[in-house]
Amino acid sequence: MKMLSKQVDEISGVRILQTFSTIDTRGNFSKIQPHKEFKGQLDSVAFSVNPMIGTIRGIHFQIEPFAEEKLITCIQGSIFDVIVDLRPHSSTYGKWIFFELSAKNSMQLYLPKGVAHGYQTIAPDSIIHYCLSSPYARESSFAINPLGDLDIPWPIKKFIISEKDANGLSLSEAGQKYSRSLEK
Repeated sequence: MKMLSKQVDEISGVRILQTFSTIDTRGNFSKIQPHKEFKGQLDSVAFSVNPMIGTIRGIHFQIEPFAEEKLITCIQGSIFDVIVDLRPHSSTYGKWIFFELSAKNSMQLYLPKGVAHGYQTIAPDSIIHYCLSSPYARESSFAINPLGDLDIPWPIKKFIISEKDANGLSLSEAGQKYSRSLEK
């Protein structure tokens, strides 16, 4: 089966992909694979397990030399997924958009380097699968405050969030940090 891919006009370089999925009496089988535009070598695969509805994670990004391409899939449950363009020379710099990713819609989200990512669970027991092009590097890893100046309309008002994320950077600070990393 051919994988369907659609360019997202609101943020350049972002793509929505339809995964291969089949369901029969035994259950569900889905194939998650890096898309042809995933230019980086696949460094790692990660899972995020979120038992509670309303959990907010992000909005995360890494700066160079550890900036990441990401392929994101919700393999169980459902999430309100948010991305923010931090690339200084992008025509969509500073813009953010959201999607619903769910096990039911079998959509994947491809993000190029410089696009920050976060989400809120809108179903309990949501599991998110990531393909990543760079290793995790604590000194290069940052968060934009998801409750800050972006005014994101999070669908669940009673939420769970980490202290690190709640104390994240403003959009302006994140953009400056990412831009400076490109100059080195």
